[in-house]
Amino acid sequence: MFLDIVIELVKGIGRFFLNPLLYVAIIFSILIGYRRVKEERKSFNIRIFWGWSETILMFKEGWLLGLIISVISVAIGLVVPIQFIVLSAAVGVLCLITFYYHLASAAYPLGIAFIIMWYTYISDHSWHFFNWDIMSTSMHVGMLVSIPSIIGLLLIAEGYLIAKNASKIASPKILKTERGLPSAIYLAKRLWILPVFFVLPGGTIQEYIPYWPQVTLGSESFSFILVPLVVGFQQRSRKLLPVHFYPQLGKTVQILGVLVLIEAIIANFFPIMGIAAVSVAVVGRALVSIIYSLSERHGGYAVMPQDSGVMVAGVLPDSPAEAMGIQVGECIRKVNGIPVKTEEELYEALQVNAAHCRLEVLDQDGEVRLRQHVIYRHDHFRIGLLVVR
Repeated sequence: MFLDIVIELVKGIGRFFLNPLLYVAIIFSILIGYRRVKEERKSFNIRIFWGWSETILMFKEGWLLGLIISVISVAIGLVVPIQFIVLSAAVGVLCLITFYYHLASAAYPLGIAFIIMWYTYISDHSWHFFNWDIMSTSMHVGMLVSIPSIIGLLLIAEGYLIAKNASKIASPKILKTERGLPSAIYLAKRLWILPVFFVLPGGTIQEYIPYWPQVTLGSESFSFILVPLVVGFQQRSRKLLPVHFYPQLGKTVQILGVLVLIEAIIANFFPIMGIAAVSVAVVGRALVSIIYSLSERHGGYAVMPQDSGVMVAGVLPDSPAEAMGIQVGECIRKVNGIPVKTEEELYEALQVNAAHCRLEVLDQDGEVRLRQHVIYRHDHFRIGLLVVR
């Protein structure tokens, strides 16, 4: 029996590459990288991160979480109808093509698909969507537990991805403040693909794909299908540095996911709580985005000109500045022993000793530290520093 399950899981992988959401996500991740590079060159005359970074990280950072959710889903038998997967994929595509990537948060496509199916169920209607029949019988009481559980797990995964990875390639952009001073804001736009195995009730997918394999456990039969779930994220940071802002936001999303998951567990005993769980997921995720956006829209800027030195807005990867451990938001007070207050003074001081660089830096905690590095011929002539000018 175990071998049969493994074989069917392997066969289920084939459907992964037929899902249009996968290719739409790839296209839009490439667009994110292209537009980011364009903005970076506009602000700093150089790209900071490689244009394919978002596309590579989209797969690299999401597969393990997808595997964990798959194990949990299959182990506890979170069964969903194929119609739900089709609807959530269609809604996911619509969310992506708006170019507002926060709408691709796991809560929205899955939550909206659930609401559509629940309305079809309570109104006892049926309708046709491409080659799929969405009928009231497609919905079953078990979905009031399984779908909120999956949404809760995905929100926890989404929060983890935001907290751990959103700040990695948060792109700086120079803007003018209300007082006309140049300051930096940071924008993280990310898509992650989580390959997740879903358990389908036996017979549902065979109605549309007769050759699709299924497994019989006792008197019940099931099918497995691998689905590319796309998690999208978009948020600006200005009052807090990215390394502080995005982990806070991610932890809040994780708390929301835990709350939804608890409600899904309660739905085992009180099914109506499943509807409440989905509602909390959709409304709660929207509120998290709104609250954090408003908090960063008002107040000061974390990175703006200082009288004490030159503020670091960004650091190029694999540069001397990165090797020295220079961080975004730090203030460079001296270069090779020479006090600097402007970008021009900084680069003039760098030429004093073209083979060696010694920086006195004021970090984010107000502590002074010294950093030095040997400059090689192939190194960036500005040692990889992007400053507010």
